[in-house]
Amino acid sequence: MKKIIVTSAMMLFACSINAASVNVALDTDPDRENSGSYRYIDNLAQTLKEKGWQINLFPRDTVGSEEERLSRVRSGTLDVSLSRYSAATQFVPEMQVLQLPYTFRNVDHQYHFFAKSDYLDEINKRLASEGLRVLAVLPTGAFLGIFNSEKPIATVSDMVGLRMRALDSNQLSMFQMMGASGVVVPLSEVSNALKTGIVDGYINASSVPLMFNQTDLLHYFTDAKIIMSARLALASQYWWDNLSTDEQKQFTESSIEAQKDVFHWVNQSDTVQKQSLIAAGIEVYEPTEEDLSTFKSALSDMHQQVKGVPLDRVLQLQDRVNSYLPQ
Repeated sequence: MKKIIVTSAMMLFACSINAASVNVALDTDPDRENSGSYRYIDNLAQTLKEKGWQINLFPRDTVGSEEERLSRVRSGTLDVSLSRYSAATQFVPEMQVLQLPYTFRNVDHQYHFFAKSDYLDEINKRLASEGLRVLAVLPTGAFLGIFNSEKPIATVSDMVGLRMRALDSNQLSMFQMMGASGVVVPLSEVSNALKTGIVDGYINASSVPLMFNQTDLLHYFTDAKIIMSARLALASQYWWDNLSTDEQKQFTESSIEAQKDVFHWVNQSDTVQKQSLIAAGIEVYEPTEEDLSTFKSALSDMHQQVKGVPLDRVLQLQDRVNSYLPQ
């Protein structure tokens, strides 16, 4: 009898034709207490299963790299990928504005904007032609602080001489404005870059070294709250369009509740995660308002450097974000 070999992409597509199902590629290990993106999908899966949905979760890296997952979502052979924020900004550059330093005052401000404005609806109209849909913007943890292996950081002047891992060209510019240098390093190569001294550190949420077992590679953390932490629940427009109206409603309602719990968890877990960092041997520094002002001053002109976005639109979006400050 002949053996039939089915590729993973074909298997994903075969599952996708069942409307009341969703195939999800994870971006972290299944750890509810340290990963905001996993907490979201775990919440979502539990709720949808109760409604009769079939949920298929694919462990981190088993469906491919960030780029491969994005390609599969766009082509409709993967329903949902938990992806980096830049997966969408490359198609809608103005989304970069929301990741400018100190755009959001706190986690509640971030939640109010993404959960209560209609901005994602506007974005999704533009992403549809790319075969994409943002289901939710998810914090991986609290706002991003500074991790490094070389020295304590209190003010921006302490950044001089550090070589930091950057996600993209925007972060390269940001590190230069802070007096440091940057090197773009893919997520899968960060641990090795830290081990070999290619980079001295990165900016990230307090939970990240705990998630990726990097606490032995870093010695200092400064909670500078520079940028919101954000991953995307990124869906295939093909998959979404093949859901019935009722199924779309079920999914949306479940997603809203799952996202709400993640933001609540962020506010509750940040202190615990910092304590875990300390227990792992990382020195944690809480900057004073005067300390923070040095970072804000150094980065105050970044809004003038958003590639592909006119300054008038940048200022318009910043005003819109500010209108969602919690009362």
